[in-house]
Amino acid sequence: MRSKNHILYSLFIYSTMRYLAIVIACLCLFLLPLQLIEKLPQHGQESATPTGIEAACEPILIRVEGHAEPFPLEDYVKGVVQAEMPATFQLEALKAQAIAARTYALKTTNFGTTSIKPTTSHQAFISQSERISPPNIAQAITETASQVLTYNNELITAMFFSTSNGKTESAEGYSGNEIPYLVTTDSLGDTISPKFFNTKTFTLKEWNDAFGFTWTADHFKTLVLTPNESQRVKQMTTTQHEWTGREIRDILGLPSTDFEIDASNPNLITVSTKGFGHGVGMSQYGANAMAQEGSKVEEILKHYYPKTEIKNFQSIHSACLKP
Repeated sequence: MRSKNHILYSLFIYSTMRYLAIVIACLCLFLLPLQLIEKLPQHGQESATPTGIEAACEPILIRVEGHAEPFPLEDYVKGVVQAEMPATFQLEALKAQAIAARTYALKTTNFGTTSIKPTTSHQAFISQSERISPPNIAQAITETASQVLTYNNELITAMFFSTSNGKTESAEGYSGNEIPYLVTTDSLGDTISPKFFNTKTFTLKEWNDAFGFTWTADHFKTLVLTPNESQRVKQMTTTQHEWTGREIRDILGLPSTDFEIDASNPNLITVSTKGFGHGVGMSQYGANAMAQEGSKVEEILKHYYPKTEIKNFQSIHSACLKP
């Protein structure tokens, strides 16, 4: 049997613990409402929830010049891919085009805050009412949804064009501005493009009208074409005259700045070109040739845009990044 003192001691411990439990419970009931009140926004203050960020992360709409209503981003990209690249191209090439087009659109419009042109001055676009919507293009969009190209965690200027002359043009060669991911690279598959070779002829009158002065035999005799790293014409000179290759392309309406001039018949000048487009960034026919050889979209984009990464645009869009 337990002693009387032991029983009294046990009762004392039990009473003390019960008293402490009651005190703690009372304190919790008192302090919890105070904590909840502190978390509520005070009168005249906004909630701590970043509602502006949530709103900015809603689906992006792209405003296209000439169209009354904006287009959801992925629907817009679908219209660009169909307008810019043949639907018969390989799926991996179509996916590369989708990522490049999405990147270009978001950078040009600042994530949908400004409009974009539906022409090759920005990128071509076909609205939904005009589309055929081949299933492989839809697949390319779905499998690359939200993916963009980045450099140093920022959207790149994802330039692209139809057909190279065997090499892409660097940004420096095109505009004088050096961009690390827009450099000259081989694009050997472009010879299969129906746009690889082109010739254009001019009568002497048409030639003179284009340049705005009368060419003489001496002008043709002293004509010099200076190539750049990508074998496109950097400069064309003749007696007392000088132009860049880009200026000649515009003057004569040429498809490329890789051109040769045959003036052996002074009354009929022939200009031969290689490639189609400005030559900077991704060659569409080159991308398709790589895809035909088994390259995946990541390899294609790394080839034409070196030093870049593929990311979801939400991961770099400042409005989507919570503080």
